[in-house]
Amino acid sequence: MANHGEHADHPLQNRISHWVNLINFIFLIFTGFLIHFPFQGVPMNLVRNLHFFFMYILIFNGIIRFYMSFFSKHRDYKKFLLNENDLKYFIPQIKYYLFIQKEHPPNPNKYNPLQKLAYIALPILAVLQIITGFLLYLPMKFPYWEAVLGGLAMIRSFHYVIMWLFIAIIAIHIYMVFTEAIDQFWLMFFGKRIRKKKETVAGGTTTAKSS
Repeated sequence: MANHGEHADHPLQNRISHWVNLINFIFLIFTGFLIHFPFQGVPMNLVRNLHFFFMYILIFNGIIRFYMSFFSKHRDYKKFLLNENDLKYFIPQIKYYLFIQKEHPPNPNKYNPLQKLAYIALPILAVLQIITGFLLYLPMKFPYWEAVLGGLAMIRSFHYVIMWLFIAIIAIHIYMVFTEAIDQFWLMFFGKRIRKKKETVAGGTTTAKSS
């Protein structure tokens, strides 16, 4: 059974929000590619409607997560704020991830400085993506902002570039989880870590077994 600390690290509502976001991003990216590179025979009205359906879920989920971060019992916004230690270990953390430095920099916080930057960037990028998405969907409603941002072609380019930034951040995040913190995957998925049990085998040696 997981202890209370394990559950408190990623409360149920945060885990649900995390996986809802993941599903949203998968469908938004997939439908976004279909909109950008349409195939013959694909019902584009359905694709666009699905794209906006998942966008509205993303907005709703984002509002709930924002509220939980600042006002709920498990508010955690302070864990994402950069501090002096983060600035001190920022370069060593980059060197470690680039295989220039072997030793993992010490990190007394829940997230290292690069994780914090990524988690701060994601909601900012999401807001920009939502804004550019609405401008593309309803350009006649926002002619002023369409002109300010250089027209629909430029807005579409912004939207496309932001999508690739999302893909890059998500890909790096998944890579880091499965290479550096697989226990955090189980914690985020099931609310508990997979413990290692020691078993004695022939010769008196012990092996670790997941449970």
